[in-house]
Amino acid sequence: MIEREVVAESGDLALVELAEGDQERLREFDDGAFDPDEDERPALYVPDVHRLGVVRDGELVGSVSWHATGYGRSFANSAWNLGIGLLPAARGKGTGVRATRLLIQHLFATTEVDRLQAETAVDNTAAHWTLAKAGFQAEGKLRGAQQRDGKRRDMVQFGLLRADLAAPPKGAPRDIVIERDGVGLAQPVPGERERFFAEANGGFEVDRDDRPAVAGPSHSFLLSVLDAGGGELLGGVSWHAVDYGGTLGCQAWNIGIGLVPAARGRGVGALAQRLLVEHLFAVTEVDRIEAGTDVANVAEQKALEKAGFRREGLLRGAQLRGGARRDLVHYGLLRADLVTTDEERRKFAECDGVALAEAWPGDGKQVIDADDGRFQLDPDDRPRTWPAPIVHRAAVVEAGGGRLLGIVTWHVVGYGGTVGCAAWNIGIALLPEARGRGVGSIAQRLLADHLFATTEPDRVEAATGTDNVAERRALVRAGFTEDGTIRGAQLRGGRRMDVVVYGRLRTDQ
Repeated sequence: MIEREVVAESGDLALVELAEGDQERLREFDDGAFDPDEDERPALYVPDVHRLGVVRDGELVGSVSWHATGYGRSFANSAWNLGIGLLPAARGKGTGVRATRLLIQHLFATTEVDRLQAETAVDNTAAHWTLAKAGFQAEGKLRGAQQRDGKRRDMVQFGLLRADLAAPPKGAPRDIVIERDGVGLAQPVPGERERFFAEANGGFEVDRDDRPAVAGPSHSFLLSVLDAGGGELLGGVSWHAVDYGGTLGCQAWNIGIGLVPAARGRGVGALAQRLLVEHLFAVTEVDRIEAGTDVANVAEQKALEKAGFRREGLLRGAQLRGGARRDLVHYGLLRADLVTTDEERRKFAECDGVALAEAWPGDGKQVIDADDGRFQLDPDDRPRTWPAPIVHRAAVVEAGGGRLLGIVTWHVVGYGGTVGCAAWNIGIALLPEARGRGVGSIAQRLLADHLFATTEPDRVEAATGTDNVAERRALVRAGFTEDGTIRGAQLRGGRRMDVVVYGRLRTDQ
C-alpha cells in the first residue's frame, strides 16, 4: 500500500499529498466526459495549480485542485478556483460532496482568501448537485466559456464566501414567514442550507447520473424548518413550478421536504408541509400544490395525507434508486380543498343521527392527535416489501350539525386476483367524545352498506386486536361475524399481538 501524507480527513475520507504516479493512474481511468477539446495553440494563461488526492477507505479514488484567480490587484480581491475529479467507480456515493466540503474547510482554515468558486459545464448536472450540496450558490452562466466536441459550450459559475459558513448568533431574530404548534418556516441564514444538506440524508436519494438532464425546474425555492421556540434547525422545505398548459391557471407548485434525523417521527413533516401549503396559497396565485414520494416511503405518505394531500395515483418507474426503477406515489392538493369548518360537508350515508361524509384536509390529523395511543402499532422504519394500498377515507359526523366524530377508511384486499375474490378491509377511529355512544357500530354498518351498494366486491372485513373489546362488540352490532384469529399479526408495545378478523358478506342478513 502506498503511504501518502494526510492533509485533511473526516471519517473514512481524506485529502492527501499525491504520490509519484498517482496523477497518471487517475488520468488512465478517467472517462473525460466533460474534458474540453485539445488545442495545440499556446495558452495565454497557465495558472499555478495545487492538487491533493482523495482517498476513501485507504484507496485513491480521485483528486481535488485549486488555483488563484483575481478580481482586483490586491489579496482581498482574490479567490480560489476549485476543481474535482473522481474515478467512475467512486461516483454516486456522496464522495464528491464530502471531498469538496473537506477542501472548503481546509482552504478557509489555512489561507486568508474569503471566496471560493468553481465552474462546470451547463449540462454537467451531477457537478451542479455536488457543488450545491457542498454549499456553493449558482451565480450565473458563462456563455461559450469552453470549446468541447467542436462547439462553444456554456458553463455555470458557482461561488461560496467565508461568510456563508458563519452560523448566526444564538438567539438572533429570524425571518419566520409562518409558524404554528412550535414549528416555523423561515428564510435560511448563511450556512444553514449547507448544514441541512449535510444532515438530512433520508435514505431515499436517487442514483447519481452523469448524463445531462433533458428537463428540470428552472428555479427552486427553499425555506428552513425550525423549532419556533429554540430556533433549532429541523430540516428544509422546497418548491418549484411545474406546468400543465403554459398559463398560470395550468401551473402548480411541486414541494419537497427533508428532515434531520432528530426531527423525524414527531409530526414535524406533516406540519411543515401544511404550513408551506398555507404560505404558498397565501402569497401566490397558484391553485394546485403537488408532491411525489417513493412507494416505500410510508412515513412521507402519511405526512402528506395528514397535511391534507390526496393520493392521486402511481408514477411507474419515475426514479432510479439502488440501480432499479422505482415507483412514486403522487399526491395533490387544490386551493379549493382548504375548506373552512363552517362549510357544509357532502354526506353520502346517514342513519340514527350519524352520517358518513367527504373527508376534509386535517380530519385525520385531528382524530389521530386526540387518540390515546392505546392500540397504536410500533413504528418501523424498514422499507415496505410490497406496494402501499390505495386507502379511501370518509368523515364520521353528526347527521344534524355536521360536527366531526371520527374517520373511517377502506382499501382492497385480494384472495385470488379477481373481483370475485376481492374484499374491502375497513377501519375506524373516533374522537374521545364520540366513544361509548354506539357511533362506531353505526358508522361501520353504514360504510359496509354503502360499499355493497356502490361497488362489486361481495365481502367487507375488519381486523382488530384481541384486546380491543369495544371495537369487537361494535363490529358484531354492525352485522359482522367473527371469522378467526391471526396469530402474532401485529407488533405493539414490543410484542407480537394476535388480531381477530370479522367479515360480512353481501348475502348476510
